[in-house]
Amino acid sequence: MSEARAAAAVDKAIAELIGFDLVLVEGGAAEESDYVARHRHEYVRTVRDILDHRPPEGGPVRVLEIGAFFGVVCMALADLGYAVTAADIPEYIELPAQVERFGRHKVATRGVRLEEFVLPFDDESFDVVIMCEVLEHLNFNPLPLLKEINRVGSANSVFYLSLPNMASIYNRKALAIGHSIGVSVDSFFSQLDPKSSEIANGHWREYTAPEVRRMLERLGYRIARQYYFSLGETLPIRSLKSRVAQFVYARFPAFKENQTTIAIRDARTPMKFRIPATVHRTLREL
Repeated sequence: MSEARAAAAVDKAIAELIGFDLVLVEGGAAEESDYVARHRHEYVRTVRDILDHRPPEGGPVRVLEIGAFFGVVCMALADLGYAVTAADIPEYIELPAQVERFGRHKVATRGVRLEEFVLPFDDESFDVVIMCEVLEHLNFNPLPLLKEINRVGSANSVFYLSLPNMASIYNRKALAIGHSIGVSVDSFFSQLDPKSSEIANGHWREYTAPEVRRMLERLGYRIARQYYFSLGETLPIRSLKSRVAQFVYARFPAFKENQTTIAIRDARTPMKFRIPATVHRTLREL
């Protein structure tokens, strides 16, 4: 039931993006539509999990998505009755076209800079906090940010964290042949090349599922569910790649490319962090 509801809401949000061009990626609207279509299975999985773990029928459920990007998850959840806030970098989320588009779906927008560590929200403002495919892009210690997410989550709120699996079979293969995991040295050069359009991006630090568990449990969370998933599982069974993937993943689920953790905020963490000036532009304590 929740799978069908999630799929219908996601497809409705994706349909609106056809022809909508924010010039976010090279190629414009066509490539953006292709991007969201390729990631449909992830959007459906996220919305389904939120429906299962915090359904909206019991009253207003306040949702914050950090790194909302195209807003598919935000708009799908808003359509399903959630009170949603979309957060992303100001240069993107505060574009007039974005504010208008999110506003039509009754989704609030807020610019945030995660490297500042402090989120611009009051204590216990949200019942669900979603962060998908964001943590691996952060090039700084993520613990202060995770502590802030704990602060803005209400008692027993859901923290939904989805990201690549550092222990995937593809990363294991890369290391075995001498390649690194994360941003390549070639990318470092391209990001600073005046003739290149590449921006500072990429996976600066991926995590294993046990690492995610250790971070969240020490910061006041209880793990309700943690699982791995892979695009290979959704490929047609007739393809050789799908058969090989299903054979391997059935025996070694920790080899899958992606992971999701659904955590419950048991307590406001009392842990204190001292962030030195070498990490932040000013000495800060959180």
